[in-house]
Amino acid sequence: YWKDPDKTAAAFVTPPGRSTLFYRTGDRVRRARDGAPLVYLGRIDNQIKIQGYRVELEEVESILRETAGIEVAIAVGWPVNPSGADGIVAFLGATSADLDAIRDRLKLRLPPYMVPREIRLQPEFPLNANGKVDRKALRAQLESSESS
Repeated sequence: YWKDPDKTAAAFVTPPGRSTLFYRTGDRVRRARDGAPLVYLGRIDNQIKIQGYRVELEEVESILRETAGIEVAIAVGWPVNPSGADGIVAFLGATSADLDAIRDRLKLRLPPYMVPREIRLQPEFPLNANGKVDRKALRAQLESSESS
């Protein structure tokens, strides 16, 4: 991290009991039981890959909030695929909105692969035990609507 020693120190660590320097990629993995070295579980942050591009979902959410003029917007990678997601579904904390106009404005500010394929109104968001928006519950909504 160019000229940022704090970020560099946070990103490059030597784990306890090791002498080698490791880079924290943000990927979550676990050791496999079947002999494979690691199993990819997802990301620690909300970064996903879409069409080979790294996408920070918080960036999409920020632009969604500005564009829609609302306080809460959540972007979820959907449908999930082995390398990330095929696209994005957005949830807006609102009871009504001109979704076509919002999508048109998003197209002016985001590359095509970052524009949500679908935008849903979500007046109330499910919360997790920490009081944060429960993204897993939103994915479960998408799964249930897909199987309906």
